[in-house]
Amino acid sequence: MYRGKYEWANVRNKVHGDCSLLVRAASLQIDDGQWQCQVTSSSYDVQDALSSPPAKLAVRTRPQSPKILFNGLRVFSEQKITVPAGSKLTVICEARYGNPPAYIEWYLGKNRLIALRQTNVSEIERPRVWAARSVLDMEVSRSALGKKLTCIAHHLSYPAPHYRVAYTKLDVSFVPVVSILGADANILSSLEEGVSTLSLDCKAVGNPKPFVWWTNNGKSVGAKGSKLILAPVTRNHSVGPRITWVGPDTVVEANLFSQVTLECKAEGNPPPSYHWYHISGIATTTQDILSNGHSISSTSQLQLFNISYTQRGRYTCAVENCIGLEKRSHQSDAITLNVLGPPVGAHLVNAHGWGGAEVSFQVTVCADPAPTMAYWLRDKLRFDVPSELDRYRALEREGVYGCYLYALFISNVGVDDAGNYILHVDNDMGYSSHTIALTVHETAHVAPLIACALVIAALFVLLFCFVVRCRRQKDGIVLKTDEFNGDAKVTTMDAIYVLQQSNYTSGAGNQQDKSGEKAGLEVLILQPSDIM
Repeated sequence: MYRGKYEWANVRNKVHGDCSLLVRAASLQIDDGQWQCQVTSSSYDVQDALSSPPAKLAVRTRPQSPKILFNGLRVFSEQKITVPAGSKLTVICEARYGNPPAYIEWYLGKNRLIALRQTNVSEIERPRVWAARSVLDMEVSRSALGKKLTCIAHHLSYPAPHYRVAYTKLDVSFVPVVSILGADANILSSLEEGVSTLSLDCKAVGNPKPFVWWTNNGKSVGAKGSKLILAPVTRNHSVGPRITWVGPDTVVEANLFSQVTLECKAEGNPPPSYHWYHISGIATTTQDILSNGHSISSTSQLQLFNISYTQRGRYTCAVENCIGLEKRSHQSDAITLNVLGPPVGAHLVNAHGWGGAEVSFQVTVCADPAPTMAYWLRDKLRFDVPSELDRYRALEREGVYGCYLYALFISNVGVDDAGNYILHVDNDMGYSSHTIALTVHETAHVAPLIACALVIAALFVLLFCFVVRCRRQKDGIVLKTDEFNGDAKVTTMDAIYVLQQSNYTSGAGNQQDKSGEKAGLEVLILQPSDIM
C-alpha cells in the first residue's frame, strides 16, 4: 500500500478478510470514480479469485454560485425581467463546475415553482465536474408584478446552510384597467341641468403607468389628469349609448348544425336596449345591414342553434336609449359568420317530360368550402359536371353566396329515359346525394285526349248558343203606339249588347198632297234585335 495516501483501514482484521481502504488527501482527478476490492486466487491452478461490486467515490467539488439566464444573457440581481401579462416566460438557472451536480429549486415570492426539467452535463474542459441547468416555463400574470424570482442551488460543498441564491424581479407590463368613481346610477339620475355639479375620478391601473385624459363622445374636453369636474352640468354633457365590445371575433367560423353565441356589450344611461340584425347576402356597410337586414333578437346575447347555411352572413348589434324625447343609437361593426360543412340540398325531386322533347331538371346545393367534384349517375352511366355526351348535357351554374345550381339536360327524351337520376356532390367536408325521379309521358297518348277535349268544348259552345236563343224568344216584349199599327218584339237578353237607335215612321196622304201627315215611332234597340 501507499502510506499517507492509501492505507488499510483495519490492519488487524486484514487477515480475516476485512479489506477496508482508507484514502487520504482525496483528489478529484485521481480518486474520483468507481472502486473495486479484488482477491486473487489461492493457487494458479484454482480459479477462486473474487471481485466486489463497484463502490463509487465522489470527491465533492463546490460549484460556482448559480446564475439566471434570460434570452441567453445573464440577469443580475439588480436587473428586472420585463414580460407582458399573459405571455409565457422561459428562464434558465445554472450552477457549473460542481461534483456531484447541484440540485436547483425555483421560487416566485414564497411560492415554490416546478421546473420543466433539470439537466446535468459534464463540463467539456473538465469532464469530472458537472454543469447543472434548470429550465423554468411559467405563465406570467399581473399578480407577478414586482415579485422576486429566486433560483436556489443546493450542494454540500457550500458553506452552511449549504446553498447559494440568485434572484431577479419581474416587471410585468399590461394594458390599463380603467374605472370611474362618482358615476353611479343614483348620482347620475339626480342631476339637475344648470344647477348640479358632477365630479368624476378616473382610476387607471397599468404598467407602464398610464396617462389619463377625458373625452366626450370621442372628442377631448380639455381636462387632463384623473379628476374631471362639470359645474354646472348641461344636457350637452350627456351622450348616447356606446357599444364597448362585440364578439367573440369579427369573423366566426362554425360547423354545420353546431351552436354559436354572439355577444354585444354596451354602456349608457339609461341602460340601452339591444337589437341584432342579420343579412345573408353581401353587405358593404353596417348601414346596408340595418336597412336591408331583419331584426332577429332583442337581447345582448344572440344564440344560434343547429346552424344551417341560411344563417351565414353578417350580424350587427345596435343599441338604443332615450334621453328626454331624443332617441340615440350606436351600431357595432359587423360580425361575419361562415358556416362550414358538407353539401346540402333537396334529397328527392320529381320531374316530368314529354316524349320526343327536351327535358331538364336542376338541383340547388349549398356547401362551404366550395364543391370539388360533382357528377350525375343513371344506372351505369356517369356524367361529370360540366360535360356533354350524346343527348346529355350536365352544367353547373355560377354559385350565389355559397349555393350552386346543377342542371342536367336530355334531348329527344323517350320512355327508356324515365327513372332515377342521382346527383353526387363532394367537398372537403363530405359529400351528399340528390335524386331526381323522371317521369316521361308519351305524346301518342296525349293527342286523342286533346281531340276529345276540343270536341267536348265545341259541343258545349253550341249548346250554350241554343239555350240563349230559346230564352230570347221566350222573353220577348211587344211595343205599341196609337199612330203605328205594328208590333215590335224586343228580347230582354238584348241588354247585354251595344246600343243602336232606329226611327220607324208611318204616313197618310195622296198624290195631290205629297206632304201628308206622318206619325213616327222612335225605337231604341239593344243590338242584336228581332222585330216581328
